Amino acid sequence: MSRKSELISEETEKKARLALKKCSQEKLVVKKLEAIIAACDHGISCVARIFGITDTTLRSWIRHFLEDETEHLKAPPSRRRKSILNDDDRAVISGLIKENPQLTGEILCQKVLEICGKKVSSATMYRELKKLGFSHITPRPQHYKQDKEKVEAFKKRSTRS
Repeated sequence: MSRKSELISEETEKKARLALKKCSQEKLVVKKLEAIIAACDHGISCVARIFGITDTTLRSWIRHFLEDETEHLKAPPSRRRKSILNDDDRAVISGLIKENPQLTGEILCQKVLEICGKKVSSATMYRELKKLGFSHITPRPQHYKQDKEKVEAFKKRSTRS
């Protein structure tokens, strides 16, 4: 049986478990943190074999994690998801919203198709709006059988304190 690596300790495992709870969005980082945690229990070579990586790779992940270089655990920019919209398109969207803040995501998708010539889904549009600092506001729902006259009469009769 091989000796236990000096990189692995109970403190490393606790730190990795805590980091794993904090980052749930980035799947690649989660995979690497899980490998680090598993290496604490089962050893580096066994975990590397299961994950289909080399021992050296797993050791480098552990070193980067211990040195708080979490940027190295993330995917490099060349492997990340490429955005459909560029900065000019985002400026157009921002201008459209400042012009008319009542625009919905679907209408913005149509306008981007007309102006920029890029077809964008509504989910992508809402994600881009969030990046631009805009929030998605929905109106309060009203029942289709609601009588508007009775609602107005109620508002007039009720007193606010």
